[in-house]
Order: sequence, then structure tokens, then C-alpha cells
Amino acid sequence: MLADLEGLLGLMARLYPSELPKPFPLLAGLQRVKAGEDAGVVAKAARTTRKRLGQLAADDDPVRAVFGCGLADAGMEEALSRPRAMLGQLLLGELAERAFERIYKATMGTDELVLEDDRGSRNETDYRVLNGHRRPVFRINIKFYGTLFRNALDLVGLAPEDCFALATYKIYQGLKKQEDEKLPYLFVIVGVPGMTGAGVGASIPEDMAHLVSLVHAGQGIPGKRLIEERIVEYLLASPQPEPYGTRLAGFREAIQSAAWYVLSARRGAQLLRDKLFDRVYAVRVRAFARNYRNAELDMHFSLASDLTPLPNFLATLKDRGLHGLSVELERGLI
Repeated sequence: MLADLEGLLGLMARLYPSELPKPFPLLAGLQRVKAGEDAGVVAKAARTTRKRLGQLAADDDPVRAVFGCGLADAGMEEALSRPRAMLGQLLLGELAERAFERIYKATMGTDELVLEDDRGSRNETDYRVLNGHRRPVFRINIKFYGTLFRNALDLVGLAPEDCFALATYKIYQGLKKQEDEKLPYLFVIVGVPGMTGAGVGASIPEDMAHLVSLVHAGQGIPGKRLIEERIVEYLLASPQPEPYGTRLAGFREAIQSAAWYVLSARRGAQLLRDKLFDRVYAVRVRAFARNYRNAELDMHFSLASDLTPLPNFLATLKDRGLHGLSVELERGLI
């Protein structure tokens, strides 16, 4: 738990050893002034004014003055549950993406088809596969799931362990991007039943969940998602104390060794049209949006019948090349 300003800035220094994001330079400047440094020099470095630093120095709770929320409020158990779940979900997504990279590179073992990280573009694409001329040949979006649809057999005719739900708008977005770019769009899917964002987030170090709670409570604080992503990057890049280090290794191994599948946007759209009333439970429910507030309109796929195992997909790509794969992709067979 973050007990005071010193603890907060100590954590931020670990996460950002070179340059702090806003508004933390303001609090770091306050700390420097209290340590005896010249207020004018500090104010210039923190891109603020002497007056503002003076106001903070006179405030009994400078953290609350900057964020609109005190450390004690942000550290209450009810305030930490949502930040923990968000960090847990981000961590699962990052672990899945890194596991996919390892699987792809270990299977393909060639530079002829290069996997390019495209997550920074934030455009519904995690990776692109490029050919020898550095031209993209398909886009990939990684999907991790850990919650089973317990009523799947009754509602969509699939056993819970054979059911994968994908929002219909994501299928549409993928198909639209594919048609606009003439570039196949693929969902790569992996699931570990019971491994959820909330469950993984429960073991996130408490000070980091406390930080996210504080940032989200603040008004007008920029880059909240970037801070969450930086925490996840730090957790995966740095050795973690026990027992968290062992738990993190367990999450990584479970995802790496899970069953992986591939679904093209085209096949997803074909199955959506063919099995709309069977597999999209929401279209059979009167006033679904009102009765299930915030629920997405999901299409439910059979892992065994509708999706292609990732090892089979990569073997086809490696053995038959893009030409051998393109016909199956275009026909929606994968």
C-alpha cells in the first residue's frame, strides 16, 4: 500500500526511471523544494510556477490537491477492485501476445514470413505478418478468454468448454478492414478456463493497484491507460518478489501450453450469418440491451468445429506457403 507522498514517488521512480508522466513532476518538484532546493529552479524543471509549488507545500494533503483524491481514499478495498481487474486483464492480454510470438517463431523458424508487432498503432491489430518484401500478408488480433459460458449448452447448443464468444461488432470490424485493405484478418484465440482478469488482478502487487486507483480517481489526468500498460510492462520485465513471481510464472506457462485456435474474419462472418439465431442468444431475447445492460452482442463459436487449431494453421503456412493458404482463407475455411 502507498502510505505517503514519498512512497508514491518511490513507486513512480521505479516505473519511470527517466521521466515522470504528468502530473507527477509537480509532486516530485514539491518533494525537492521540501528537501531545500531552490523553488525557482525546481518550478522551471517541473514546468510549473513558484506560486503553485508554494500552494502545494502549504497544503496538508498535496496528493489530494493534485488528484482530487487522497491516498487513503484510493487505497480502500472497494476502490481497488476495479483497478485490480483492469490490470489483470491487461496482464493476461500481454502474456497471450508474448506467448503467441514465441509459438509463431518456434514453429515457423524462417525469416521468409516475419511477424511484426503492431500493437502500438492501437488499430484493432496486434500483429502483421510480412513477406520477404516487407509487404503485409495478413493481420492478427489476439483474443484471450478465461470465463466459461456456463449456460452455453442450453442457450447456444454448445458445451461450455467448447464455446468461445466474440462480439459481433468485432467480426464486422475485422471483415471491413479485410475488405478495405484486401488483407486477411485473423483472430488468434487462446483460453485458460478460470483464469480471469479479476482473479489474476487479485495477486497484483498492492502498491500498483493503489496507484491505478489514484490515477483513475483523478480528474483531467492524461495517459491513464499508458500508466496501466507501463505497470504491466514493468511486472513482466523485472524479477518480482515472492509469491507473486511464482504466480506470474504460472500464468505464463498456463497460457503458453493452452490450446490455441485461428478464426478468420470471413469465416466468422459466414458462421454468423448461417447460425445467427442458434448462436447469438441476444437476438432471441426481448429488450436484451435493457435487461442486460453493458452486455455485448456475442456470436458463440465451437472451438472443435468452427475454429482451426493454431498448430495446423502454422503447419499449412509453413509447408504450403501463402498461396496454399490464401484459397482456404478466401473461402472462409479457416
